[in-house]
Amino acid sequence: MKNYFYHQYLLFKRLLLILFFMSITRLVFYLLNYHLFSSLSFNQVLLHFLYGLRFDLAAISLINLLFVLLSVLPISILNKVWYQKILKIWFITVNSAMIALNMVDSKFYEFEGKRITSDFFNKEWLGDDFFSLLPEFFKDYWYVLLLFIGLVFLFIRLYPNFKPGKILETYLTKKSFGLQILIGFVILVVIVIFGRGGLQLKPIGVISAARYTKPETMALVLNTPFTIIKTLGWQSLSNPEYFSEEELPLIYNPIHKYENETPMDTKNVVIIILESFGKEYSGFLNNKKITYTPNLDSIMQKGLTCTNAYANGKRSLDALPAIMSGIPAIMDNAFITSNYTANRIDGLGSLLTNQGYYCAFYHGGKNGTMGFDNFMKLSGVENYFGLNEYPDQQDYDGNWGIYDLPYLQYFCNQLTSMKEPFFASVFTLSSHHPYHIPETFQGKFPKGNLDNLESIGYADYSLGEFFKVAAKTSWYANTLFVLCADHTAQAEKDFYKSNVGKYAIPIVFYAPGDSTIQGINTNTCQQSDIFPSIMDYLKYPEPFVAFGNSIFDSTSNKGAISCTNGVYQLIYNEVAINFNGNELVSVDHIATDSLTNLSNWEPFKVQVTEGEKILKALVQQFNVRMGKNQMQYVQENKELEFDIK
Repeated sequence: MKNYFYHQYLLFKRLLLILFFMSITRLVFYLLNYHLFSSLSFNQVLLHFLYGLRFDLAAISLINLLFVLLSVLPISILNKVWYQKILKIWFITVNSAMIALNMVDSKFYEFEGKRITSDFFNKEWLGDDFFSLLPEFFKDYWYVLLLFIGLVFLFIRLYPNFKPGKILETYLTKKSFGLQILIGFVILVVIVIFGRGGLQLKPIGVISAARYTKPETMALVLNTPFTIIKTLGWQSLSNPEYFSEEELPLIYNPIHKYENETPMDTKNVVIIILESFGKEYSGFLNNKKITYTPNLDSIMQKGLTCTNAYANGKRSLDALPAIMSGIPAIMDNAFITSNYTANRIDGLGSLLTNQGYYCAFYHGGKNGTMGFDNFMKLSGVENYFGLNEYPDQQDYDGNWGIYDLPYLQYFCNQLTSMKEPFFASVFTLSSHHPYHIPETFQGKFPKGNLDNLESIGYADYSLGEFFKVAAKTSWYANTLFVLCADHTAQAEKDFYKSNVGKYAIPIVFYAPGDSTIQGINTNTCQQSDIFPSIMDYLKYPEPFVAFGNSIFDSTSNKGAISCTNGVYQLIYNEVAINFNGNELVSVDHIATDSLTNLSNWEPFKVQVTEGEKILKALVQQFNVRMGKNQMQYVQENKELEFDIK
């Protein structure tokens, strides 16, 4: 029995070692993202680390379950040196991967706004772009790589090795064999309990972190191996029953039908999606003289600018479904990578194609990047143009795609060659990491205090040059332009690092030939409002499904929804409501450039009550319709189609 106890002692030390290194990687995560967690006091940070132990133990237990099983077997093979070497190699390899995931996320989190989940490993992420950009990531974040190598080296050195000299030659009796089985069984039971996160009815999940902290600091409690494990297979949506079938469409109805007395207006529509253009970079939107987007600001002064606009997600994968089809990013996986991509959906492409429009999508990145090509087909845009179709590969930036200036000029020329009416969209890319701009433009744009601002300036300059050329064309005056960002990026002010501010983006509607589309719209709006707003503006005559509202419809509820780590957020009037599917997690008051948690939200009771009701109805409609493949308006589908507006 002494031999067996010795092996279990080694097992305990080995598991304790990886638990220690998980805390070290949490410390690295915190330090490298300190600017995002600077609102936490020292004691609060310690509490987050303490709460994080529960999630660390869960990840360690789940990932090392086989290792534990092989370590508690009541057999003499445990005493063999070769067997212990196999266990060591297995343990080091598996747990070094855990350390690696946490280290990768220590920088990736700044771009994602959440811990990496299982959809990171889909082909849309781990495609050619990912591997071609790896050298740039290693170059920019070399210190993370060195830290990882150092941690793994230390991890190997500190591994509690088996020492044959500790083994005593003893005879294994039936009694000791049975006792070893019992001890091994107890250890496995304890590991399973740790893997569940405790003895509660349901195992802990990503959303469980919400009980310990606010949504914007949940990542400090979680760890990346845990979020990946817990999101594996997250494809099926729950079917909440907050409201009856009769009540549901009266509270929130995603079916839109605009009553118009005049025929549909067949203006051209051009959507320009600006990579990583956060609201913070605009002087116009922040009442500042200093701006990194002078050309965008100029367009804002000519068009109808939404000053309280938000992205529905933090990734380009999230942006396209929201903008093109009114599908906000409120699932565990991005819609593009989910099993629901087989669903029929309404979209700008499909609806406008039926009205005689030529529809096209342009992106200077590699064909197939992020699954954009497949999604555009799904949404009804038949013509996709990527890097392969671009005529001059000398404009390739060496990493991501074609530089914005030549690509937007190419896009403008393409528009001129199209038969009207047309719907076309272009997605810029130069302001994406690694933020490369042509050598001839380096040093010509303000760099500010963030790594990406010079590339933002270059992308904005490219936008201005596009409009200079477009303004001279015959189609320009007959076109509605919509400009918006796909998501935010790095932030400097605390508000833009918050769970509200990190979604704040510019959205502008600009129609050079229509003087009525001017001014400021202060209502809360979101990316998924763009689709219905365009259809409303064009006086589209048929019903369609979209989880947004027209900004031109004064009777609809105005809000912006997003979802991070299983917590839904609805920005509604002056409050941001965070809801975990069962209850309110928190309520924040939104003021200019500030966010205040409301421990007592009685003064905002009406807004919170209304917002919570709308949020629940929206989630219920979304889940039911997505699950029943009712994201497209079909006359025969009557179940949820009550009281069409």
